[in-house]
Amino acid sequence: MKTKRRGSRQAEGSLPTGANLLPVLQVLSLMCLAISGLHILRGGNQLSNAAACYILGVTCLVGVFWVARSHAVTGRGRATCSVVVLLLLIGPELLGNFSFTVPILIVATALLVIDVGMYTSLAGSGLTSIVLLALGLTLGQGPVESLSIAVSSMVLMSVGTTLGLVLSRYDAALAQIRRKTALEKEFMLAQERARAAHELHDGLGHRLTQIGMSLEFAGRVRETDPDAAWDEVAVAERTSRDAMNEMRTWVRALSPARSENDRCGVDLEAIAASFRGTDVDVRVREELRPHVLTDAAELLVYRTVQEGLTNALRHSRARVVEILATRTGDEVLVSVTNEIPAAQDRKIPKAPVGDPDGASAGFGINGLSERAVDLGGTVTAGRNGNSFRLTLTLPLREAASTGQDVS
Repeated sequence: MKTKRRGSRQAEGSLPTGANLLPVLQVLSLMCLAISGLHILRGGNQLSNAAACYILGVTCLVGVFWVARSHAVTGRGRATCSVVVLLLLIGPELLGNFSFTVPILIVATALLVIDVGMYTSLAGSGLTSIVLLALGLTLGQGPVESLSIAVSSMVLMSVGTTLGLVLSRYDAALAQIRRKTALEKEFMLAQERARAAHELHDGLGHRLTQIGMSLEFAGRVRETDPDAAWDEVAVAERTSRDAMNEMRTWVRALSPARSENDRCGVDLEAIAASFRGTDVDVRVREELRPHVLTDAAELLVYRTVQEGLTNALRHSRARVVEILATRTGDEVLVSVTNEIPAAQDRKIPKAPVGDPDGASAGFGINGLSERAVDLGGTVTAGRNGNSFRLTLTLPLREAASTGQDVS
């Protein structure tokens, strides 16, 4: 079933989180605070030098506490570090260049929201503004100047509170998406296990029941009709071989075949050889250079070939299957094509699998489509004249290893 949708899980996995963005903001804000201290040194007097040293010392302490916060294993430890940092910034707010202290005040408040919550952060912001106002008046600043610093700090901390809320909710939403994705994967695995159990029950269960009935009948008539008894034993023997072949098909479907000397990382010849034991003529044409595919692409190639061979054997009753792995333009193409026997021709719709007029896609092809979308590719299945073809297409930028050429 072909799908044009890009991989949502791939995009989601590449999104930056708040935890990724905050260290960058912290470093930049520390640089601004250090510049604020260096800016005071231009005064040249002893008081300016002392204030500059104080601000630079606070910069170092804030950096230490932020590092400690990043390594804290408990929420209480992170909250303590964030509260201490906010208290340390009271002095630079009064002494430093206000424009350079804006970034660190916003970042510190955002961290406080993340670590202790919005209401505690708002209370801390209000308390900090009151302390700034009181200290400004105590140190001889005018009422207007002290009030402007306090109000400006409260406004900036409100911005920091908003930033903290946005980052917190963003991370929470991203975590929810990841949980949902994990649940979807588990659901798909559960569906696949249910399908396997259903197939085993319908296939092997039926054959084992038939074997038991044949042997039971043979036991009843062995004295009165030995020929009929031996005929039933022969039926049981043939049925057991069929059951064994079906079990081998399932085992092959679950056991990757790899080789150190294979061409694209997946030993297509080994997979083909394992299915030739079921009287199927499997022909392989591989045109990819050695070891050029990523691990994810290799696994998808293997699963595609595996699904195509299994479906050809179980559904089409095909006797000739062709596997092709090649490059077409900017894409890697893998196809599994099998002839459609005359007896099966009317049973296979002309429309592609997944279309309204075509056959419904089973769990196997649906699973391949999901994996292909994750790599930016597509999976199609359907008739191609008198044959049936399963095709995997992957863009080179997603399928090829870094710096490799697959041609």
